[in-house]
Amino acid sequence: MNPEFKLLLLFCLAGIFALGLPWLAWRRVKSLEKKYGRILLVRGVTGAQAARIVLLRGEVSQVDVDESDIAITDFYSAFEPAIKLSSGVYSGKRLFDVARAARLAGHALQHRDRKLGGLASWDSFMIFWGNAWPILLPLTVIVSKGRPWALISFALVAGAIAIIHLLKHTHVQDAARRGRRELDGAKLLDGHPEKEVEAAFLAARLDHMALPYSKTWLRLLFS
Repeated sequence: MNPEFKLLLLFCLAGIFALGLPWLAWRRVKSLEKKYGRILLVRGVTGAQAARIVLLRGEVSQVDVDESDIAITDFYSAFEPAIKLSSGVYSGKRLFDVARAARLAGHALQHRDRKLGGLASWDSFMIFWGNAWPILLPLTVIVSKGRPWALISFALVAGAIAIIHLLKHTHVQDAARRGRRELDGAKLLDGHPEKEVEAAFLAARLDHMALPYSKTWLRLLFS
């Protein structure tokens, strides 16, 4: 096999994995939602109430919890500062809604401790990237007339973005841990088996990983 072809194949496979990672995360979230997503929180609080409890226990009083009808995704706005929740999560009483709200409240606790990840701006970029790459890839092939270097360059860019996204995801994991710790301390998760709680917080974390697919025209077209 031609060494140049081997190199091209290697980079193409790496690029496919990098571009497919958000889809895999989205599929996992859908699987968790199907299995555990209808479970209501035993304590009966909403996502908004859970977020406020996490903030209160973390002694973060200056952060608001707002309902947003226009937000593409739930997020923490450090500039206001405020947690912006979709209507479903804001008033939702499912365990998954509470976990998602608690994860964002955990991000507010990170800002309290100056452990900043710049997630809001990065998430916006990843949504843009997820909508753009299906257009940019064929354009790259057409403009370069199928030259290997163009595909390799695109794969390198996709791989670099995926690596940065994975590094940013460590901040999401930490935020979810913080949020869960405060909910545990408030006894809000009592009455739920560990596997249900783990599933809810795993979905809350994977929401972030899935952004480049879950909030794109590609998902709307094929899902």
